[in-house]
Amino acid sequence: MLASPSRPSLADLIRRSIFMTNTTVVSRKLARNLVSIRLSRRLAARPSAEVLVERCVLPPECLPGKGIDGGGMVAPALVARKRAVERERVKDGLRRWIGNVWRGEVQHREEDVKKLEERVGIGRVWRLRRFWERMGTSSGAVGVDGDVRH
Repeated sequence: MLASPSRPSLADLIRRSIFMTNTTVVSRKLARNLVSIRLSRRLAARPSAEVLVERCVLPPECLPGKGIDGGGMVAPALVARKRAVERERVKDGLRRWIGNVWRGEVQHREEDVKKLEERVGIGRVWRLRRFWERMGTSSGAVGVDGDVRH
């Protein structure tokens, strides 16, 4: 069973990193240590949160003591989401206000037009009213243009 032809050789297993020799294990540990050292040096050289806020890279809410209710730090993603929600809330309020103002202006204009039509005597209802008033006062034929003919 160990000598099966479908079984890969030890060299294939080592090449695919399935079987690791002592040298491979030590090499990987050394590589991880080097990456760890490089990462710690880069983190030490990274600018502080205050400097990033001054450069406008981070929002001020991300500083300690400047977060929500003066508490701890807030993640930048949460600050961005909070600002997006606030922006949408303001937009909704403005849309509602504009809609109410617009509806008020339209209603005011409609009332003005209605008053003008009542004063002048035009509009569909007024034409029908005049037509039936004429029909009631005279018993004549009505022409195509709405005039009474005797």
